[in-house]
Amino acid sequence: MDNIVSITGCENYEEDKVFVAVKQCIDNLGGIDKFVKSGQKVALKVNLLMKAVPSKCATTHPAVVGSVARLCREIGAEVIIVDSAGGPFNATYMNAIYKASGMLDVSSKYEVELNQNYDFINVRNEQAVVAKSFDILKTLYDADCIINLCKLKTHAFTGFTNAVKNMFGAIPGLTKVEMHGKYRDISTFCDFLYDINTYFGDKIVLNISDAVDAMEGEGPSNGRPRHIGIIGASNNPIALDIVGVKLMNADPLSMPTIIKAQERGLIQDLDIKIVGEDIDNYVVKDFDFVVPNLNKPFANYVPQSLQKFIQKIMTQRPKIVQKHCKGCQKCFNHCPVHAISMIEKNGKKIALIDYDKCIKCFCCQELCPFGVIKIKSGVVYKLVHINTKKRRK
Repeated sequence: MDNIVSITGCENYEEDKVFVAVKQCIDNLGGIDKFVKSGQKVALKVNLLMKAVPSKCATTHPAVVGSVARLCREIGAEVIIVDSAGGPFNATYMNAIYKASGMLDVSSKYEVELNQNYDFINVRNEQAVVAKSFDILKTLYDADCIINLCKLKTHAFTGFTNAVKNMFGAIPGLTKVEMHGKYRDISTFCDFLYDINTYFGDKIVLNISDAVDAMEGEGPSNGRPRHIGIIGASNNPIALDIVGVKLMNADPLSMPTIIKAQERGLIQDLDIKIVGEDIDNYVVKDFDFVVPNLNKPFANYVPQSLQKFIQKIMTQRPKIVQKHCKGCQKCFNHCPVHAISMIEKNGKKIALIDYDKCIKCFCCQELCPFGVIKIKSGVVYKLVHINTKKRRK
């Protein structure tokens, strides 16, 4: 893979403008026919985290997906749109997401398939560090090649999500929750992300980032849209991620996935070659990014009696705004370590987090359909975050 990233400006999601930007971005790397051939079955691995309209910025925008689908169709490739959202992997759940996210319209307009195969297959990766075998979507297994169509967003657990993290959606449905429970700390979870990515390897021919409107704040589902105005592309997902973090005006080595990439020797030089436009024209100086809870905090090196207090003030954790809780039980059903219980308070059922069990994976915050699970920051964490913001100005 090359340490080359193409970026192209795109001021909004008008279809014609997006198509021109996407085509130019790919042309800067050699054109779509460098990556996709006539007759191939191409899987567009999009980000369909949840049932959300495009303006929420939680999913890959349909104008971007449609542009890539059109380019692939024009050279004679078959195209299928695929992802496994945060929840059950079945037709009822996914079809509702296809409709809300605009993928149904893309399918109709460009005559491309929406994945309706809900089978999965167990695969082996002998290069893996923590997961020699795991389940993946059968559609991705069967595809001739994959284009990874990610959305640039903040992420409470991993700091941000873009190309590398997007491939976590290759894991079927609720198995993702199980994997969060199995790989609990951030370092091990990042190893798992790279075990997925290295399994697919060169089958992922291209990574394209939708950063026209990104998400800042409490991502990946309940943050705020933030305009950046960029389409990015690379055959190297790590290089594309480094550029994404720079667009947020954050330090790439503050992000655990990029730290892990260096640890595993997957990338050495963080000085990425950028073609197309000047990145300095698009960096958002006051982007509200997330400083993740990295590795083993200082709390692990203090007496046991003080660890809970130190963890509380030094890290972030999910917090349920109970007066707004609808009692839908989605967080209860999806917590990988069963740290959430349902209790009755003031005549209604609400969710309650047991912080002695909580592993701070933020699955509950990510999947809450009502946005009532917030990110609570300890006082020391806040000071670090404020100082980080001051240093970047």
